[in-house]
Amino acid sequence: MTPAPASALALPTLSQATFDKFRALIYQKTGIHMREGKQILIANRLRKRLVQLKLDSYEEYYSLLTAGRCTAVEMTHFIDAVSTNETYFFREGNHFTALSATILPELFRAHAKVRIWSAGCSTGEEVYTLRIVADQAARAAGAREPEIIGTDISTTVIGRAREGVYRDRALRLVPPDLLKEYFVRVDDAGAFQVSAAARAHVEFKVHNLFTDPPPWEGVNIIFCRNVMIYFDKPTQTKLVDGIFARAIHPDGYLFIGHSESLSSFTTCFTYASSLKAPIYRKKKAKDAFGITKDAFGITKEGTL
Repeated sequence: MTPAPASALALPTLSQATFDKFRALIYQKTGIHMREGKQILIANRLRKRLVQLKLDSYEEYYSLLTAGRCTAVEMTHFIDAVSTNETYFFREGNHFTALSATILPELFRAHAKVRIWSAGCSTGEEVYTLRIVADQAARAAGAREPEIIGTDISTTVIGRAREGVYRDRALRLVPPDLLKEYFVRVDDAGAFQVSAAARAHVEFKVHNLFTDPPPWEGVNIIFCRNVMIYFDKPTQTKLVDGIFARAIHPDGYLFIGHSESLSSFTTCFTYASSLKAPIYRKKKAKDAFGITKDAFGITKEGTL
């Protein structure tokens, strides 16, 4: 029996120096701050690209990405590899309780059209959860169903989101009655697909939060949960007080993850403590006389 060549047995090693180069490239292309300690994770995620491209080292792959020989397709593969995350339906459920019980009924009364943006939507579980909650709330209120869009920098996860096929792990918190109403079983191994009717009422788009414009102006609700934990403080500030503050409606709501907080840096949003979840509202504007006004320009009660 002929032994395998030594090169076939040895796995490439990602050196600290090359890891640091990849960290800088990831930050440049996505805004993600890849912390120390993620070296093995990045090595594992990029190894498939080395195999696919028949490269012998991570340094070769880095050179390919940065030396003017990189195609847009390969850069997409790179971004996909370093940005994918797991999620599931009805994650952090008190967000959806606040949404259905308080926020959507309020917005339905104030607006003929409500728009919801899931920023960093991954494989679509959050978007379809929003679709289910919004559909139920709109029917209860006799209102027009909100428009919902999910965006993510990863082409791969957007493709999976559009297909809308999920298995037991992602579906474990979906109540049986909602599973029956909004999903169709596609095999005997526990896979379900979001119904065609539900998929038709949402949109997915490949989108870079920092280089592409927001999908709408005057967004009523922005979900950006468990995304900012990958950004450093300057990038978080740019996203929240720059991009989101301009995109959101004056009476809009910003939802973030339970492990995240804006209190240490935002000057544009205030914590909506009464909702008992990490949800923020845009701060009221003040006119030239320092008088606080609400979203519609009406003087706040108690001011002159």
